[in-house]
Amino acid sequence: MTACRGIRGATTADANTEEAIHAAAAELVEALIDANGLEEDSLA
Repeated sequence: MTACRGIRGATTADANTEEAIHAAAAELVEALIDANGLEEDSLA
């Protein structure tokens, strides 16, 4: 059986553009992965 986890967080983007929002979200996800000891392959 596979574990299902929920993680939430908030971030701000440098600009209201798709690129800036994507970069901020990617940075947040990487920080959450590192802080919680997760493997990228375990994310859905």
